[in-house]
Amino acid sequence: MSCLALLSTFLFNQLTKFKKLNMKKTKPTIVLAMLCLIFSAKSQEKQANIQGRIIDEKQKPIPSASVRIKHTNKYATSNTSGTFTLQDVKLTDTLVITFIGYVTREVPVDKPLAYETVILASEENVLDLVEISTGYQTLPKERASGSFTQIDNKTINRNVGINILDRLEAVSSGMILNRGLAPATNNPKLSIRGRSTIFANTEPLIVLDGFPYEGSIDQINPADITSITILKDAAAASIWGTRAGNGVIVLTSKNGKFNQPMVIEASSTLTGTAKLDIFYSPQLSASEYIDLEALLFSKGYYTDEINRKYSPLTQAVETFIKRQAGQISAADSASQIESLKQQDIRKDIDRHLNRSQVYRQYQLNLKGGGSSNQYYFSAGYDKNLESQVSSNYERISLNANNSYLLLNEKLKLTGQVNFSSGTAREKFDTYLPFSPYEGLMGINGESLALTGALRQNYIDTAGRGKLLDWNYRPLDEREPNQSDQRIQYKINVGADYRILKSLTVSGSYQYLNENGDLQRLYQEQDYYARNLINRYSSISGIQTNRVIPIGGIQQEESQKTNSQILRFQLSYNAVLGEDHAINAIAGYEGSDGRIYNTGMTLYGYDPETATNGNQLINPRSYYPYFYDPGLSEQITTAPRQYNFTNINQSYYTNIAYTYLNKYTLSASARKDESNIFGVKASQKGVPLWSTGLVWNIANESFYHLDLLPILSFRATYGYNGNTDKTISGLLTVVNYGLNNPWGSNYARILNPPNPSLTWEKSRTWNLGLDFASRNNTLNGSIDLYRKDGQDLIGNSPIAMQTGIVSFKGNTAGLRTRGLDLLLNSKNLSGNFQWQSTYLLSYASDKVTSYKAKQGNNLSIVSGNYNNPLEGYPYNAVFSFPSAGLDANGAPRGYLNGEISKDYSAIITNQNPGELRYHGSSSPTYFGSLINTFTYHQFELSVNISYKLDYFFRRSQVFSGNLYTFRMDGYGERWQKPGDEALTKIPALNFPANNSANSFFQASEDLVEKADHIRLQDLRFAYSPEGLPIQKLGLSSASIFLYAKNMGLIWKATDQKIDPDYLNGYPHPLSLSVGINLKF
Repeated sequence: MSCLALLSTFLFNQLTKFKKLNMKKTKPTIVLAMLCLIFSAKSQEKQANIQGRIIDEKQKPIPSASVRIKHTNKYATSNTSGTFTLQDVKLTDTLVITFIGYVTREVPVDKPLAYETVILASEENVLDLVEISTGYQTLPKERASGSFTQIDNKTINRNVGINILDRLEAVSSGMILNRGLAPATNNPKLSIRGRSTIFANTEPLIVLDGFPYEGSIDQINPADITSITILKDAAAASIWGTRAGNGVIVLTSKNGKFNQPMVIEASSTLTGTAKLDIFYSPQLSASEYIDLEALLFSKGYYTDEINRKYSPLTQAVETFIKRQAGQISAADSASQIESLKQQDIRKDIDRHLNRSQVYRQYQLNLKGGGSSNQYYFSAGYDKNLESQVSSNYERISLNANNSYLLLNEKLKLTGQVNFSSGTAREKFDTYLPFSPYEGLMGINGESLALTGALRQNYIDTAGRGKLLDWNYRPLDEREPNQSDQRIQYKINVGADYRILKSLTVSGSYQYLNENGDLQRLYQEQDYYARNLINRYSSISGIQTNRVIPIGGIQQEESQKTNSQILRFQLSYNAVLGEDHAINAIAGYEGSDGRIYNTGMTLYGYDPETATNGNQLINPRSYYPYFYDPGLSEQITTAPRQYNFTNINQSYYTNIAYTYLNKYTLSASARKDESNIFGVKASQKGVPLWSTGLVWNIANESFYHLDLLPILSFRATYGYNGNTDKTISGLLTVVNYGLNNPWGSNYARILNPPNPSLTWEKSRTWNLGLDFASRNNTLNGSIDLYRKDGQDLIGNSPIAMQTGIVSFKGNTAGLRTRGLDLLLNSKNLSGNFQWQSTYLLSYASDKVTSYKAKQGNNLSIVSGNYNNPLEGYPYNAVFSFPSAGLDANGAPRGYLNGEISKDYSAIITNQNPGELRYHGSSSPTYFGSLINTFTYHQFELSVNISYKLDYFFRRSQVFSGNLYTFRMDGYGERWQKPGDEALTKIPALNFPANNSANSFFQASEDLVEKADHIRLQDLRFAYSPEGLPIQKLGLSSASIFLYAKNMGLIWKATDQKIDPDYLNGYPHPLSLSVGINLKF
């Protein structure tokens, strides 16, 4: 029987044995797995004589060390000079090298060894043996001068999130997941070491298997990732040039191993959550709001809406109108009002539109290899039921990669194919209550008609039956009307040829294609379509004229991403004698990235025939509203299109030289060139470089501190870069075509020509210390850094006669300083073990240069991030100083140092010195404490995270001049003399004073400290061993329980607000159960 037949039979038996899988469903997986193994033919085993030398970290020979061939009795012993010789060793064998007091090493014999030097690490002097992957090369951590964080597979799988970035929360120093920042600001979801830019891209670069990843992050299956490396400083990240200014996250996919029998891994996870807390966002109770409406009604607040006839009004106001007109009695009015006061729309939303989320994850991996090949195949399926009723998400991911050794193992060929398809279905136009006392369902289970765009009394008679039903019934429209599908193909191929023992030439290529299609269909019976059709209709006698034909309305958006990267590289890795080691690379890289965006709206759409009535609509005409002919609007039918092309080429090199295993000097340089920059050739490219030093102090002869047997110092300096792809050195114009009343072409200049436009640069220095105590009971690192952003994109004033209000160019600067601390401790050992990981990070930024100035103090307080203030953080929180309330409950501030109620003058004041600066709205200190307890096969891990020294502003707080029900603090307002000593919330004021509202909403009374400590998550696992799992044909198994979003332990504010969730609802508690099996 052939090798392929043996592998296929084994795979078939394993799969059918595992939980009696349905063969109809598993056939495609089996076929794909067998295809993945077709080329895994086993090459003839070769033999050779090998010779080597064994030394310790201080380059001293280790005599009498045992060198054994794994799984055999053949061995040798090193002599007094540390050398050994073994004859007739197969190239598929593995050497096991042991010596008392040193860590055992396994060395694969994948080539004849003329003379190999093997370094053994002392058991009491060893940190985790970690290799750092930069995406271009792999380096031993002890020789890496840069600031790296390595996240292993166990840490990745500790979290069960389906998004790889979610699994990085609170597990790495210097990195923070931003949840509470305002969505309109240029703040990233995930940041590494604070800010590096103002307006340019703020997201870190994602590198997947050696190439920049241009696709959607949701398409990466975390179950396919084996390790993650975070590149933080210039020496670590500068090899990525102008894309590394915000840090780099290097993802490495799983693969097989040479000479490894086939391993089958299967896993399944089920996650359930609590419902979203619909009551989290503050609002007035029905009783409070109706009382407010009654007061406003008595003062004539609704007069304009009532006179317009069609403006929407709440049920309570309609009742007040009927009572005033004598249409109902006082008793009936009181009864109706009392009934409304007992209702709470949030209860109906929670009951009918909200649900618990359920996530299902399934994964199957096959991996292994022969003497000349290695393979890996995986299939993953995720299905989520989201919190919004009927919304769901599905993802399918397939991954296959192979590597082959040819030409006496001199040539290595690799190939990888990834496919993923993700589809999100949801209701786009979600229901937003018009009052706190609406009801979704009647007493007989019928869907109730609620207030929509128009007044109920108006639509009951509008059109005299000649219009479509204009009622809005949310419960009739719960089904998804939007589908967002992304399909991605990614192909990687590569070849490595070993010219000499230490010199390798390689070439690699990646092609990525991702198609995103969003379709939003409003059916003919949906309120959105009916409302739009009616809005532009008119009636002439018995004839109803409709501008928009009856039918559905379909909105389409499509994005196609194509990315190609080609790379050639020379690599040199050599140990020269006993004292010298060199690791060097040099290469060329070219990339071509293109994004094509198209979109359009189809009116009168019939999904069965895919026809529409757009040709019946004149996009130049202004069509009057049915309910108000004085209002008119154009209806756009023209397709929308936007294309982006980014072509780059780069030259790079990196070299590290190690002497006596004590000193390592490193240097890197890269030049990037792009088509989006200035006309000047000198501006199209930018050289970026770094240099670094590692000093292994513990290897010095003078070092005798037994308490810290490992101690090394790192220092780096260099430049990273960044790009703002929204601007170009060339004139950029958007053409609006003929879409105007005069039928003529018109366009707008988006970006004036700027021949001097260049890349942003970030000058970075880093000082680091790595250490470990005896027996490695305590180890860690501490890094100090500073980043100086230069030539940052910013706005600048420009002469008005140019026709441009402001100019966007390389005119700004930003400085960021910080500290990263990592501590690992082994607190208890033995049967019961306790280990801890403590992370502490400090990051503080300051704008050092910005030319454009804010117009007045209100613009600084409400939108500092649009034009940041020099000398302060990008996310600075400013406020108007408060003098408290006066005897009548009116808020007071300061003007020119004096207490004042001249709100207009206060907010338009142009002296920033009269503002109060609180701090940053992003955490200055953050980190976590992870405790892991192990007892035999049981393990419990608890993660507590914290964020400190930052602020937030409460929003939508009652100011006395806001009359919506979505307000906080209404019950705490000033109501009688003396309350000014008890509350900061002003008295109700009528008519509204907009300037007073603006002042109070931006006053210091509403600024709170956001500091908090959170119980991030908890994981409990059981890993049975021995006979029970062996009987099932398993080599290992584990069952786990995982809980996340467990709530706040402490917060600085006494407000009912979670500082991580200032916008939207907090993530609810989630509970997961999962199983991992290995055959």
